Amino acid sequence: MHLHKQFLQLGIINVLLLAITVYALYNARFEMAFVCALMLLVSLAPLYLKAVHDVYVPAVFMYVTIVFIFSSVFFGQFGGLYDRWHWYDSFLHFISALAFGLAGFLLLFVFYVHNKLRLPKSIILFFTFFFCLGVGALWEIIEYGIDNVFGTNMQVNSLDDTMIDLMLNGLGAVVAVTFCYIYMSRTSIPVIDNTVQALTEEILEENTEATKTTTNDPGASSNPS
Repeated sequence: MHLHKQFLQLGIINVLLLAITVYALYNARFEMAFVCALMLLVSLAPLYLKAVHDVYVPAVFMYVTIVFIFSSVFFGQFGGLYDRWHWYDSFLHFISALAFGLAGFLLLFVFYVHNKLRLPKSIILFFTFFFCLGVGALWEIIEYGIDNVFGTNMQVNSLDDTMIDLMLNGLGAVVAVTFCYIYMSRTSIPVIDNTVQALTEEILEENTEATKTTTNDPGASSNPS
């Protein structure tokens, strides 16, 4: 059920991205076409993982990535929000880091903990933090590449801008790790508990082969201690 819904949602997104790509190429906006192609590849990632590796990844992870790229490039660079709102870039990096950190935690939580590979809490939190930093560093590399190839100014020609972005990614990662620690410590916060539980159940439902050893185990726990 989740899989069919995901295919429909991603199909609609892909059609829109393809239309924008064609428009950008027609108007010789090659930087815009490149970004659309990048988002198109991201949106196709869940379909590739399911078809080739039989691994289901909730589309929400792809939506977060697409929204971040769209907000950063289209609203920030092409829409001029970086110049109009000085805080926009900082806010975007912090929020995206928080989201990617939580996504990294959830993937590890499901595909490792639910398959009985019992890891210490510190290792899970360690991975979450550096997964978040890694995604942030990758985006800075992409920004650098776009600036050099298409003559944009996403990095504001400044090492300070890049370092501030990375530090904000680190701050977002710290907040994400804090949320994850709270969840694993069994402290009840409805928003965190309900979100993790909903996504966990969705992943387990669609990855029955990967998790069947756990789902058939009545003694398995959904919350590591």
